[in-house]
Amino acid sequence: MGRIRDNATRMKIEHWRSQTRYPKKQLDYQNLLGACLGGEGQPFNLQHCDTRKGDRDLLWNPADPAHHIEARIHYDLSGTILSNNKVFNDQLNVVLNLNLPVLKNSRRGILDALLVWWRRERGRGPVPKERIERERTKHLAESGGLGPYRQVAVWWLGEKLARMTT
Repeated sequence: MGRIRDNATRMKIEHWRSQTRYPKKQLDYQNLLGACLGGEGQPFNLQHCDTRKGDRDLLWNPADPAHHIEARIHYDLSGTILSNNKVFNDQLNVVLNLNLPVLKNSRRGILDALLVWWRRERGRGPVPKERIERERTKHLAESGGLGPYRQVAVWWLGEKLARMTT
């Protein structure tokens, strides 16, 4: 969820389907993803994202809208990313190592700030749907795009909005 910049020293190209098992997809744009460096050069237990993934494949492609990644994940208040699908949850933890303490702490920081906002708003009475939508839009549009770890806030606010409509 960190910001990816188009700079070879701060990002790399990941292959959703591994180059080893799918050599014909090496240059297929639908198989290529921009990725962070993921702890490159660090010990294996501190690596994450593509660096940790290596040649393993993922169940779903995060760049394919048809795979609905946002609907397949959720977060708890500790900043842990989870999926109700056991295979995908294992991939989040084992293949991608996305619950590494530094990543969880970054997500938790966003949630903590959002909870401060929520409590302040609730102190004024029920939070109107329009106010939640405005806050969600603010997180979506920060810095000309989705800011680092802001998807957690977008998800949490989306959950609040979904509960209001049901």
